[in-house]
Amino acid sequence: MQEKEFKELLKSGRLGGAFLFTGEEDYLKRHYLSLLRRAIVTDEAFAPFNHSVYDGQDVSLASILDAVKAPPVFADYKLIEWRFPSFNKMKESDLCALEDILVALPDYDYTALAIIVADGEIDLGTDKKPSKLRRRLEKEINILNFPASTDSALLSWMKRHFDHDGIAVSAEALGALLFRSGHSMDVLNNEITKLVYYLKANARSSLTAEDVSSICSSTTECDSFALTNALLEKNKRAAYLALEELKTERLDPQVILGMIAKTYSELTAITLLKDEGQDQASMEKITGIHPYKVKSYIRSSRLFKPGAPKAILEELSRVDVGMKFGGVMGYTAIEMFIAKCV
Repeated sequence: MQEKEFKELLKSGRLGGAFLFTGEEDYLKRHYLSLLRRAIVTDEAFAPFNHSVYDGQDVSLASILDAVKAPPVFADYKLIEWRFPSFNKMKESDLCALEDILVALPDYDYTALAIIVADGEIDLGTDKKPSKLRRRLEKEINILNFPASTDSALLSWMKRHFDHDGIAVSAEALGALLFRSGHSMDVLNNEITKLVYYLKANARSSLTAEDVSSICSSTTECDSFALTNALLEKNKRAAYLALEELKTERLDPQVILGMIAKTYSELTAITLLKDEGQDQASMEKITGIHPYKVKSYIRSSRLFKPGAPKAILEELSRVDVGMKFGGVMGYTAIEMFIAKCV
């Protein structure tokens, strides 16, 4: 079942049946389950009779079946939620009992059964190659799968949130927020709320990239950007300070080295494309690198002599070999690299 079909079902008022909310995007799973809940549980006074919740793996399927059969009280529908069972750990006997519930459910069309599953706790396969379990269940249950959102989808979703609160936002500011705070919709939702409160408290109605940098929490990837940004600016002092910050976070030196290598690799690609006469939009399309970073690489490329990024990559390869096979290791290897190459 697609999101659009689910919304149309809610509008139709035909709310009985079984629904499985699964996938990587926890925010969307909870959001669509909450839409179903609000559509069914409309009177809190009767919620104890019309809304049942079961948590985890160890629940009685017989109890769920009894709840399915019991009619709603002063309402047209009732909702039963089963939160976070693991289908990967489910016994065959329990799976058969669940199938019995799903088969019986049409006889009790006043009941909606909603099952929400954590990412990785059920194997559905793919649309082209559905798993055995999916083929077994999909005839009796509406499956709503929410994979991780793409950058494009997240940018559109964030803009809708800001539009709803009357905040004007540029593509640059949205890109900065996505880069700084990552791709978790839960995290982004909190950061958007924080930004909206901040802007309204200061009688402002537009968001800038500078607001994002000063207000929003950063991911580890973004924190590492302070180091790579210092390297790209050929600022040795700032690079050492950023490395000290990563030390306090106890980030694995091998991970830091990998991030540095990725930065110089991307810089090399952007520099070559720039030499070919490609514009920024073309660079983004060809490399798939985030626009916020492409702009930074274009600016930094002016500070490097021809061939320098490639030579630095070769030096990083030697540092990597040394760290893995008995040479200079750990943070010291990175400090020596900074001293030599920045």
